[in-house]
Amino acid sequence: MPQNTQILTLRICNIGFKKLVNGEISNKYREVKPFRTSRLFEADGSPKNFSEIHIKNGYQPNSPLAIYDFGGIQGQELHEGKLCYKIKLGKLKEIRNFEK
Repeated sequence: MPQNTQILTLRICNIGFKKLVNGEISNKYREVKPFRTSRLFEADGSPKNFSEIHIKNGYQPNSPLAIYDFGGIQGQELHEGKLCYKIKLGKLKEIRNFEK
């Protein structure tokens, strides 16, 4: 992977990770807040060009991890009553440290 590659890392709970691995989730949602906006967008407002999304179930080095191609930010929409960024998951590339 090139050194200048940008990876978007998201955390997810155990139940959500199982749904992800089973193919039940194709988008991730993150609430629109200044912190999240700074992580997803450049200072000029254009979306950052991530190459991959790493979705982790935990904070430990050996936590379950799913690696997806970045499918883009598909705008904002209401999700569970909150205005969120809709992040499209691309092709599943790899799953680490997880057994079904």
